[in-house]
Formats: sequence, C-alpha cells, structure tokens
Amino acid sequence: MNETEPRLDRARVRSQRETHPGFFWLTLELPLDYPDILPGQYLNLRTGSLLDPLFRRPFGVVEFRREPKASVVELYYGVVGPGTARMATWREGDWADCLGPLGRSYQIVSDRPALLVAGGRGAAPLIYLNRLMREQKLRSVRFAFGARSKGMLFGLDRIEESALFIATEDGSAGYRGTIVEGLKNRPEWLRDTPVIYACGPERFLAATAALAADHDLDCQVSLEAVYGCGLGLCRGCAVPLRGESRYLMQCIEGPVLDASRVDWERMHA
Repeated sequence: MNETEPRLDRARVRSQRETHPGFFWLTLELPLDYPDILPGQYLNLRTGSLLDPLFRRPFGVVEFRREPKASVVELYYGVVGPGTARMATWREGDWADCLGPLGRSYQIVSDRPALLVAGGRGAAPLIYLNRLMREQKLRSVRFAFGARSKGMLFGLDRIEESALFIATEDGSAGYRGTIVEGLKNRPEWLRDTPVIYACGPERFLAATAALAADHDLDCQVSLEAVYGCGLGLCRGCAVPLRGESRYLMQCIEGPVLDASRVDWERMHA
C-alpha cells in the first residue's frame, strides 16, 4: 500500500444519519482526483470557524470509493465535545474543510491469516480494511467486534457473518464481556499465527497487544488521539516507545504502529 501526500480540499456533505444516540454515519464527497485513502489513515476536518474550535478533528475512514463524478468517503464518529457536536448538525449540501489523507495505514500481510479486532468506534478503519482484504482474497479473514451494547455495533451488514465474533459488555449481543476476554475463550481464532489488526480505545489496544504477545502474534494497532495539527508540530500525540528514549508522534508516524513498539505502561502513566 502506497501512501500519498496530503492536500487541503472542501468536502460536501452527501448524507448523515444517527445510528445510535450520539453516534453518526457521515458520507462526504471529495474531488474525483482526490488521493487514495488507505485503511488506518485519517482525515483532519475543521468542525467550525478558523478559531472555534481552534484545532481540526481526526477521523478514520469507514469506506473510500470513486464514483463517476466524485470520490466518496464514509466516516463514523461519536459526539464527545463541541467540535463533534457541531458536526452532528451538518446536513446534505453543507461543506467541510478537509486536510488529508494523513498518517500511516495498516500494512496487509498477504500470506498470513488476518484477525481484525475492533473496540467500539474502532470498527471504522477495520470495516474498510476487511473489504480490501476480501477483495485481495486473503486465505482467512476474521472479524472480532466488541462494544458496550448491541446498538453500538456499527456496520455489521458489511462483515461476513460466518467470520464474525461479537462481544458486548452488557450482554445484549454475542459474548458477554470484552472482545479480548471473548477471544481468550475462542482459542481457535488465535491458531495458525494470524496477524492481528486492531483499533479502539487505548486500554483496549493495550489489552489486545498483551493478548498478541501472549500468543507470539504480530499485531498492528491504530492509536486514537486528538491530533491538534496533524503535522507533528504540536506534540500533543506523543507515544512512549519500548526501549527508546524518544517519543513517536502518532499523527505522522502513526496512527498505525507495531504494537510491540509501544510502551503501554508509560502510555497509562
């Protein structure tokens, strides 16, 4: 997968729908010649005026495709502050200032089975990755999806049911508990040395990385943070590295990293 230089564009809102209270599925139209966006890369959107909010907000991509007259991007997000609250008011025909694509993508290991592990909103880039993997006809692609409740399992219709394992913390669908706990009770999904591709909250990723280490599995994680600049300048997304004194800037050297490089204990400090 080849990553391209980011550029600044205006994106037109095609549609927006609330899928669960406070969670939205947003579809944007960008110019037809927009660079390819890869799973794990993100777009930095301005959600208000130039000064309020001051910083852009990063969003992973659920889908990217080209149509005859536009490039189409789908995003999935939750309302967590004033910026995303403003986004929730966007309607068809509104315009958004968009910088991207940004960051490093997942690197598909084509000769190994794939295990995609999603926590909540972290399903977004993995749904896109799942589609590309199936188009490339990887020999095994499985999707483990955990959320707090059934209503927060976004995009299930895009995942092959026979290759899907669900966990909800309230027990409203699938295994009752976290998806990492569920995988510990489904050891057959960890056989044949699959590569784990994960996205979700920080503590979820730390638990996924520990699971991968326990089974000697390669694991790529997409970290979540608010990237103030998206260019590595503000240093608001520094990641401590195992055995290294320097910090890595998620926004340009991530968000996708080898999980074994991250010092998870210092991440929580």
